[in-house]
Order: sequence, then C-alpha cells, then structure tokens
Amino acid sequence: MTALPPFKGPLEVAYCPAYALDTGMETVMKSRLLAEMLEAGEAGAVRLFAPEPATEAELGQIHDVAYIAKVLHGTDPYLEFGSWSREGVASVLLTTGGMRDAVKVALQTGRAGSLSSGLHHARRAYGTGYCTFNGLALAALEGLKTVGRVGILDLDAHFGGGTAEILGDDARVVLADVSVNSFDQWTARDGARHYVECVHDAERYLAAVERACGVLEGVELLIYNAGMDTHENAGGLKGITTEIICRREARVVAWATQRNVPVLFALAGGYKWGGLTLEGVARLHLETVKAFARE
Repeated sequence: MTALPPFKGPLEVAYCPAYALDTGMETVMKSRLLAEMLEAGEAGAVRLFAPEPATEAELGQIHDVAYIAKVLHGTDPYLEFGSWSREGVASVLLTTGGMRDAVKVALQTGRAGSLSSGLHHARRAYGTGYCTFNGLALAALEGLKTVGRVGILDLDAHFGGGTAEILGDDARVVLADVSVNSFDQWTARDGARHYVECVHDAERYLAAVERACGVLEGVELLIYNAGMDTHENAGGLKGITTEIICRREARVVAWATQRNVPVLFALAGGYKWGGLTLEGVARLHLETVKAFARE
C-alpha cells in the first residue's frame, strides 16, 4: 500500500450523542463525558465526526441473521442493557458503524478512533460481556477491502473470545490478545499468527504488550482495543497504574508510527469497580486519545 505521511492535522474520532445511553452502565455512558473533554480541547487537536450506522447487510458478515433480527426487530434474551429500546438499537448500530468509518479515516490519515465500547466478546450468534455487535471484526473486514493483512491488538482486561471466534481462522487477520483476567480466554490454534497471554504480575505487563506487538509485524492496518479495565482502580490488576497505562498507549502509537502502519482505537473496558467515578473512567480513556492526537 502507498506510504502514509507522518501523522498531522487533527485526530478524527467517530462519535455522536446517540452513542451514549443513560443506563447506569459505564460501557454505554462514558463516551459522552469523554466527548465533552475532547470538545473542550483536553486532548489537543481532535475533531469528532458522526459515523453512519452499521447496516444489517454489514452485520451479516460477522453475525448470524437470526441473532441480528433478535436485536434489531425483536426481543433478544441477552438483556444486560435491559430491553432493546429504539435508542439502544440506534446506539449499537452507530458504535459498530463508527469502527468501520474510523478504518476509512485511518487509511487516509494514518490514525483515527471511535468512542465505541462493548465489542470484543460478541459472538456470531449471541452477545455477552456487555458486548452486542463485534465492531472490531467489522472494522477488520472493512480494512481488508484495501489492505492484505490486518492486526487486532486487544489490551482489555478480559480476552476477546468473540473476535477470535469470528476471525480466528481468517489467514489475513493477526490477533494479539493480552489480558489480566481469564474471562473469555481463547486458544490460538495458529500460534505463529496469534498471540494470547494472561498477565498476573503488573511488573510484567508492558513486556507482555511488547511480545504481542512482535506478533503484529507485517500487518498493514492495526485495530487497537484500548481497555482501561486493566487499571488497578478500574477493575484490573493491582500495580497497573495510570503511568503504566500512559506508557502502554505511547508504545502502541510508536509501534504503528515507526512502521508506517495506519492505526485506530476503540475504548474497550473501564469500570467504577475499583472506586473510580465515571469521570475518572473517562479520564483514563482520555490518555488513549492524547497519545493518538500527538503529532
């Protein structure tokens, strides 16, 4: 693919107010607070843009038709957000579509993002773990329309078993998944192409991230699931501090920049379980945007 210039100009991030729902669940609330921080200039030069919602045809590339119909047109037994209201359906379609549109921007400018959460646990036939549609998988398929090899770096506190189920056998996709909790763990059937590690010692966390990045050599687009639930106060591992999170984000951006690989991010997990407020969770996610926004 054509070499990209160094990152320049404002970072473009997909978001619109319909992303956020007042449900009490961080997954669907925190994007609003983060967007307000970005609009106030707290991450520097960032431009928010409204994405187009994912279509049923697009969702059909990654999910079973019956499951899509349950969410969009009926009652789905997976009700972690309560019954599917019109607002709930609009939200998941937009946050999924935001990942697709962020790919398009990243391929043009070198980097992008979407304030999307609740993606990587979603399977073909059902949602789980606060994830409904797998926007990471849709983003990868969008990228493969232009490039030959896509990497997904998942640094959520929990594994992305849904992404592995949907894309794990696609030889064009490389999965690198580092977690601090065994929830949704999966086994890499192709150890040369995928990387899976659960870290239990905070002092070894960044080294594991480095090993995961090593597996991604040769990808032409990187999709980064930037989980904040790894943080010791956001549901994660004691010893993973804000400083470590900042070093992690800087390393991911540097890895992509040094290799001239277009890169985009999603928000992934981040919770109040460790005593943070919702604003505190949003401020952790702000560190990801800051890292991507730096020219």
